[in-house]
Amino acid sequence: MYQAGSSSWRISEDRWPEAFDIALWFRAAERIDVAPGGVVPGEPDVEPLPDPSTDPSDAAGLAAGWLAWWHSLIGLPPLSPPFDLARPPALLAFMTPDFRGLAAWPALQRAVTRRRKQAQDWHTARKKAGLEAGLYHDARTGRVVADLERELGRKARPFSLDLVLLPVRDEQVRQVGADRYLVPERVHDGQRWPGLLRGLLIPRA
Repeated sequence: MYQAGSSSWRISEDRWPEAFDIALWFRAAERIDVAPGGVVPGEPDVEPLPDPSTDPSDAAGLAAGWLAWWHSLIGLPPLSPPFDLARPPALLAFMTPDFRGLAAWPALQRAVTRRRKQAQDWHTARKKAGLEAGLYHDARTGRVVADLERELGRKARPFSLDLVLLPVRDEQVRQVGADRYLVPERVHDGQRWPGLLRGLLIPRA
């Protein structure tokens, strides 16, 4: 997790969030049909796309279970280091080997339990590639705040902003809490991001 800030403000950017990545991988791998909207982002950006392992007859249960899984992740508070020691029990229910949080949807639970290593390998590989590409630190965040402070002629008021970056084929920034947003990686890394971030900060600064 990358954090930028000062004594009065903080912006955290959670790039490569493991729990979210794994859920998105399974949505793509098992072709789980859930419509984007609200806190549900668009199609996961998963490459290479693996073959599904579940039966089409399980489609309704897979979708219901995945949505419950996603909403549980959205409802968790932002994590602070040390991550392994601070994981809330609700997150552990979706990260243990048997993914007991999915017990009500056995077809999805079996698939996730069986293919968890594939999902983690994908997550690890894309994180490694991102680190090698220098995507961890984004100096634009601090510049956006500094530019806004110059416009205002004062220091920003105290605020905290948590951004969860997601590998999705989506262009929409989705608010999931008073100060928390799901941000597609392609949006965050694109040219429009400083302007979008400025729009998030104006009511807070």
